[in-house]
Amino acid sequence: RALAEQDSKIGEMIQMAKKLEGSVRNTGIHACGIIITPDDITNYVPVTVAKDSDMLVSQFDNSVAEDAGLLKMDFLGLKTLTIIKDAVINVKDSKGVDLISDEFPLEDKLTYELFQRGETVGIFQYESSGMQKHLKDLKPTAFEDLIAMNALYRPGPMQYIPDFVARKHGVQEIKYDLSDMEEYLSETYGITVYQEQVMLLSQKLANFTKGEADMLRKAMGKKKKKLIDEMFPKFMEGCEKNGHDKEICKKVWSDWEAFASYAFNKSHSTCYAFIAFQTAYLKAHYPSEYMASVLNHNKTDISKINFFLRECKRMGITVLGPDINESVMKFNVNEKDEIRFGLSALKGVGEGPVNEIIRARKEDGNFENLFDMAHKLNFKAVNKRCLESLVLGGALDSFTEVTREQYFGATRKFSTLLEELVRYGNAYQTMKETSAVSLFGETDEALIDQPQIPEVLPWTNIDKLDKEKEVTGIYISGHPLDDFQLEFKYFVQHTLEQAEMSKDLLVKVAGIVTSAQHGVSQRGTAYGRFTLQDYRGELELALYNEHYEEWKSLLFKGNIIYLEGVNKKGWGDRYMFKVSKIKMLDTIGKQMTKSITIKVPLDRINEQFIEQLDGLCEENEGSHKLKMRILDME
Repeated sequence: RALAEQDSKIGEMIQMAKKLEGSVRNTGIHACGIIITPDDITNYVPVTVAKDSDMLVSQFDNSVAEDAGLLKMDFLGLKTLTIIKDAVINVKDSKGVDLISDEFPLEDKLTYELFQRGETVGIFQYESSGMQKHLKDLKPTAFEDLIAMNALYRPGPMQYIPDFVARKHGVQEIKYDLSDMEEYLSETYGITVYQEQVMLLSQKLANFTKGEADMLRKAMGKKKKKLIDEMFPKFMEGCEKNGHDKEICKKVWSDWEAFASYAFNKSHSTCYAFIAFQTAYLKAHYPSEYMASVLNHNKTDISKINFFLRECKRMGITVLGPDINESVMKFNVNEKDEIRFGLSALKGVGEGPVNEIIRARKEDGNFENLFDMAHKLNFKAVNKRCLESLVLGGALDSFTEVTREQYFGATRKFSTLLEELVRYGNAYQTMKETSAVSLFGETDEALIDQPQIPEVLPWTNIDKLDKEKEVTGIYISGHPLDDFQLEFKYFVQHTLEQAEMSKDLLVKVAGIVTSAQHGVSQRGTAYGRFTLQDYRGELELALYNEHYEEWKSLLFKGNIIYLEGVNKKGWGDRYMFKVSKIKMLDTIGKQMTKSITIKVPLDRINEQFIEQLDGLCEENEGSHKLKMRILDME
């Protein structure tokens, strides 16, 4: 205080700080809060304009707006609603079935079986691994179970999930502090889960009015301890009037105070559970159509696309690459219930080219071959760059007479076949438009030479897949690791995902190097950083000093390597992956194999079998021991 009263810089600073203390530092906008007024909002609320927008924003915050008696609503925009809408459209397109999502039967057995198995990837609010575990334990059989689980699976109430599950299955006795509480707690097996339960119980036990009960709900929801404490005497007074035991009522109130730290309202949980049920219903009954919609709405996020593609594989849904004769704008479902990659997901292929491809198919039928495509497509809409993306993405693979690399080979007249194809198509269509027809009234194609398909060196499988990934963001027609199934089966013991989660455990992984950086630190130490990717994920790693010098020749993009290491605790309790071994994956079979064992049923061994085995051994000489295990199947 003495310093503040001084006529000095320090005093001036302290006085200024006192004026600033408690003032609003900056303003924000609620993600979905809307104030509704009977007429012009400026007659009721001071407003301002949001930054970088023309949107009017109230100068009152939410609590002031509520206290002023204004109607405040939250309108939450969810991507999931659009996923449901598009899935319904997919079902109409592929099956001819008209669905109304709001009318899905809430007692549908197939949907609950999906929840019971925990197969909730892509299901709104229920797709985390923790939620899947609890759903498998709970085995929900009614919509109320889903509502409760949505409310319970949050920090705080999560501790009550085991009790909730045990009580549902009769393993744990359902108890009520007061018999009058059963009416409102029976649906949640005696556990207070929702704010609405507290509202109803406060009215029944202590004669709270609806307004007082709502005030209690708000106090708990906003964690306003002062207001909760102020309402305690009234609660006790009402309970005593109704003849309830004083000590038990104190316990009930104490439980409610603890409940205030995690209280969630049932109306929210019900809405979330309802949307989740709709997504699960679609996934259970129309899996291909639903997953196609999910893929469409995540196509810009490569990690999510890969995640959902793995789920499609687990579900037995085939996801095909793009095809110029079958693909549309987005992921769609064909007659065989296969999901077909959308053309617009290819880099460099926008809506205009896709619309032109679809137009040509509708008007003139599917493209029979490469030259038929050139006859039908308008190459002003589908330019050479777009065609390159279609080729690299595999959209022209149905033209089996040409391989992907041949499109980029030089012809007699042009630097690439694609370039000549565009010229050929334009010339053909120009001739057609000018009615250059033969004596028989048909276009004289003989006047234009068809391009000759060039002979070129074939791309390696990895080259082909890398180019495919450049335009699609993912591997579709295969994976660079597909050629190493033997190594993955016998030598690779963990996924990169497992390696990252492991602690102080030796892991053995393999993958393709997707990026690599070589450098020298400020201290003059050489180092290398690289990213390794397998089927399920990727891991960023670093090498220093002698380890870098030993393995730097392997750290190049496209190399497929085998790696051993341990995730160890380092500085600041952070875990760092320490690499202890790196080898090219194609070498570990010979280096790490001690012997080869052939298991043969006894009844298969005959003279012909022995001759075949002898021939194979001669053709594949090596240094490994060959053992036979003969199985008597009887």
